[in-house]
Amino acid sequence: MSAKSLTQKTMVVVFSRVLTSLIDLTTAVIIIRILSKTEYAIVGYLLMIYEVARYVSTLGFPESIFYYFEHLSKNFRKAFALQTCGILLVTGLISGALIMLIKVLAPWLISDQFEPQVIETIQQFLPYIAIIAIFEIPSWPVHNILLASDRQKEAGWYQVITSLMSFVALIGPFALGYGIEWALYGMILYAIIRFVGSLIWMLVILPPGELKTPKGNFKEQIGFSLPLGISSFVNQFNKYADKFIVTLFLSEIAYAEYLAGATEVPIIRVIPFAVGTVLISRYVSHKIKNEHENLINVWHKGIKKVAIIVIPLTIMIVVTASSFISLLFETDGKSYQGSVLPFQLYNLIILIRVAHYGSILQAYGDTKGVLRLSISLMVLNVLLSVPFTIWFGINGTAAATLIANVINWVFTLQRIAGHMKVPIQKVLPVKHYSAVLITSSVVGVIVYLLGNLGWPDVDAKLDLTYNVVSYIGLYLVLGSLFKVITREEWRNLKEMLSFSFLWK
Repeated sequence: MSAKSLTQKTMVVVFSRVLTSLIDLTTAVIIIRILSKTEYAIVGYLLMIYEVARYVSTLGFPESIFYYFEHLSKNFRKAFALQTCGILLVTGLISGALIMLIKVLAPWLISDQFEPQVIETIQQFLPYIAIIAIFEIPSWPVHNILLASDRQKEAGWYQVITSLMSFVALIGPFALGYGIEWALYGMILYAIIRFVGSLIWMLVILPPGELKTPKGNFKEQIGFSLPLGISSFVNQFNKYADKFIVTLFLSEIAYAEYLAGATEVPIIRVIPFAVGTVLISRYVSHKIKNEHENLINVWHKGIKKVAIIVIPLTIMIVVTASSFISLLFETDGKSYQGSVLPFQLYNLIILIRVAHYGSILQAYGDTKGVLRLSISLMVLNVLLSVPFTIWFGINGTAAATLIANVINWVFTLQRIAGHMKVPIQKVLPVKHYSAVLITSSVVGVIVYLLGNLGWPDVDAKLDLTYNVVSYIGLYLVLGSLFKVITREEWRNLKEMLSFSFLWK
């Protein structure tokens, strides 16, 4: 695959992920604005349980698609895909049973600062979440099957279409004035349609071949996937550990405010994961061929492409956090300004997410390393979040989460350095990363100072627009002046904005 072709395919995946994340963000914004804080706390808790259950059930099997599609002949791809979806059908049923167990245990898992009626409502709706999980989970590998089959455009459309379906199913009833129960009915219908449609799509796009994988492959897939699966579960627990801790010690109002604040802006967050998803097959290919230098070069190039976008956007979001929260989440009589500092702290985590670190570890076959790092993050997160939440409330929870992620990032770089057989400072293109971070921070300070010169208060929309336009314009100027943004990046930006990659 040529470098230009790889760039275009990466653009397709990034574009679809960004569009999907925009849909997810819009969903969250509409729910927060329509529902009361108590209702939002209920919906947020239900969706949190679903997300955790889904990651328990997938158990790393969707990720194994990338590894085994490179190692198996094309004749066995359909059999391997069917095997993977069949496994997830079973784990989906187990997930549904676990959700029902949570229904029983809910009074002991939620703080007594929650109103009893809120807990009862959560228990009433958890069976709906179980049904959604049973139908949606088996379809989860299809996106990766499309990517591993070199069908990036179809994978992008699949992700966008399913996200739009989910959006309509959840938001439609709320917009029409119906309650949470009808929204959950909509999600059940979406899950059934996705299950049937995904199965048909997968069978159509995969080439004909064997219906049974080679002897021993099933056992080998389980051995490869389980560490990834446990790691995914631990990662998902990490994602929600701080939120669980808030529900254990604080009220439903504090929980609603923390949910609004503890949100990494998904449009930024998905970029490194999208790039990593495209490049993982390249990592595996170079590893198989023992092309060590090529593997490191591709890894570094991916980080540079991500950093030049992710770092400045993250600093921009942190600087404009107050206006961002006010514009998106607040309505008359309902303030979320208590969410601003947690939002800023939480989004600073994205500064270290300039790569999909798990993809490079998977390329080296180190799924156990992925698991160990996930466990270490979980331990750090819990040990820090509990006392910080008790002492400082939701601000302390967000600070503890940031500290835990930074410490574990260092552990991750050490692990990757061991595989690459390079010093830890060589794992990342440090010079480029530092240049982008310094330039972005300087621009952030300038924009912040200009926005706080004592000018009269303006509408949040105008304030946010002014700061965002000022930040992007100044970053592009200084980035070009200091050669952080090269001519190649300008060409890529032009192609991205023209959307030519969608039809090339």
